[in-house]
Amino acid sequence: MPTATGSVPSTAVGAGEEVAAGTVLLGRYELGGLLGRGASAKVYLARDLLTGRSVAIKSFPNPRGGGCEDGRRLVAIEREAAILRRLRHRHVVRLHEILATRKKVHFVLDLAAGGELFSLVDASGRMTEDLARHYFRQLISAVRYCHARGVYHRDIKPENLLLDEAGDLKVADFGLGAVADGNLCHTLCGTPAYVAPEILSRKGYDPAKVDIWSCGVVLFVLAAGYLPFNDASLVNMYRKIYAGKFRCPSWFSPALRGLVRRILDPNPDTRIDTAGILSHPWFCDSASDDELARLMRGHEEEAWFKPEFKEDMARAMTAFDILTFSPGSDLSGLFGAGPGKERVFVSEPAGTVLSRVEDAGRKEGYRVRREGKRGTGPVYVEEESGGIVAKVSVFKLADTVSVVEVVKGDGAEAVLFWKDRLEPAVKPPALN
Repeated sequence: MPTATGSVPSTAVGAGEEVAAGTVLLGRYELGGLLGRGASAKVYLARDLLTGRSVAIKSFPNPRGGGCEDGRRLVAIEREAAILRRLRHRHVVRLHEILATRKKVHFVLDLAAGGELFSLVDASGRMTEDLARHYFRQLISAVRYCHARGVYHRDIKPENLLLDEAGDLKVADFGLGAVADGNLCHTLCGTPAYVAPEILSRKGYDPAKVDIWSCGVVLFVLAAGYLPFNDASLVNMYRKIYAGKFRCPSWFSPALRGLVRRILDPNPDTRIDTAGILSHPWFCDSASDDELARLMRGHEEEAWFKPEFKEDMARAMTAFDILTFSPGSDLSGLFGAGPGKERVFVSEPAGTVLSRVEDAGRKEGYRVRREGKRGTGPVYVEEESGGIVAKVSVFKLADTVSVVEVVKGDGAEAVLFWKDRLEPAVKPPALN
């Protein structure tokens, strides 16, 4: 069954534990119908009572018992949360916040109201080549972004590719995801028909190359309407995958055939990577360089780094403004890495602090831009690719006291920039 967060297996999970529609979760979210269930979680439609927007809530039993099974569940929940907190991309299902009660942990996620991507196939059971290319571009944009953030999905398949209400792709369900640690992966995971041959060898695999293989199977399925590797016998299907034996249908264009064969190369060392896909003639067909560049820069880090207030950052803060700094019942920070925040109290003018931040960014070769009325901030420090390394805002608490808030980007580069350059620039000289 398609859900807002992926295709959840139909394994029964305590039917007596169903949450009745109309239940209000922590005074904020009114639960609707059950969208799907899996071995460890249930997904509900919900409405945010503050904004009126529809969301999906993925609910897990709270693993507080401390037993071995609870320990594994806690690790799995923490891993998925840490992964989702790293990602801000228009084609990836977003984690908005994490809530918890004594019995449950709840992920508040984007609602993919358009259902599964495969619902767009035509009467022949497949997509036109142009439509397949359109969604494959969005998929590669998302996968490339995830890999740049050190995240690997490891279960890319049509059931985990959803559509939002505008008909755009959303990659969902990172329950089998992995975070880069510099080593090969050895976990046997994925869906049989989409699994890469190097996983079958059990000698360790590069998760990035595994994701690319699965993207190739998805592309084939969208354009052909059937799987490239299929057999009534699972063993025989695995033999075909391991040997890379498949045939493209007659209606595939020569360019599409060439790309599919480059992706479904059973040798991971010679398999095409995302850079090769981006430059392939079939992928680039009928798109300008600017269009492709905008698509590949599809991250939504700007949404995470958005200004908290429309007016000048250096204006006096109200009591309500100060309360917005409090996470309330949002427990996201307890479940792994996301763009971190640092706050420092200063007695300097906003312009002085922001100027030091700009200098620190330029010395490291980053792009720097300042927004706000009269240049009062925030200041964005960006990579050439557009990824945000840091956003720095200054909020005035009183005539002589302000708070500097730094929202840090993901990755080792952002951490080093904070430690080496930004922290000394933000803190008052007497504290350095």
